[in-house]
Amino acid sequence: MDKKVPNQILQFNQMYKEYNDIYQNAARNFDMPTVSFWLIYVLRQKTVCTQKDFMDQLYYPKQTINSALKLLEKREYVTLKRSEEDRRSKLIYLTEKGQAFAKDTADKIICAENAAFSSFTDSERETFFSLFERLSTALQKEMQEVE
Repeated sequence: MDKKVPNQILQFNQMYKEYNDIYQNAARNFDMPTVSFWLIYVLRQKTVCTQKDFMDQLYYPKQTINSALKLLEKREYVTLKRSEEDRRSKLIYLTEKGQAFAKDTADKIICAENAAFSSFTDSERETFFSLFERLSTALQKEMQEVE
C-alpha cells in the first residue's frame, strides 16, 4: 500500500466532515434539526414523498424520519395524506406555510449548491461524480469483507 494513502484518507474524511458541517450549520441557522431540514429540502425538489422515499434518499432509519416528520407536522410545514394506491403508506406534502419556509431555507441552499457546482466545468463535474461513485462502491465492497 502506498504510504500516502492513510494521510489522504484522513484528509478526505476531514473534508467530508467539513462538507457535512455546512449543511448542519445551515439547518441550525434555520432553527431546524438536520433531518427535518433534509426532509424539507427533498420535498422542495420532489413535491410529494412517502416515508420510504425519504429513507431511500437520505439513508436515515424509519424512526428518525418519523420523528422529523412529527416535528414538521407540528410546525404545520407538512401534511400527511393516506395514499389511494397503497393504504399503508402516507403521502407527505409541504403545506402553504411549509412552502414559504422552504422558499426561505431550502431554496437558498439549492441556489448556493447550484452556484458552487457551476464553478466546475461539465468535465470536472463528471469526473467528480465518477470518482466519488467509484470510491463509494470500492469502500462498500471492502466494508462487506470487514463485517
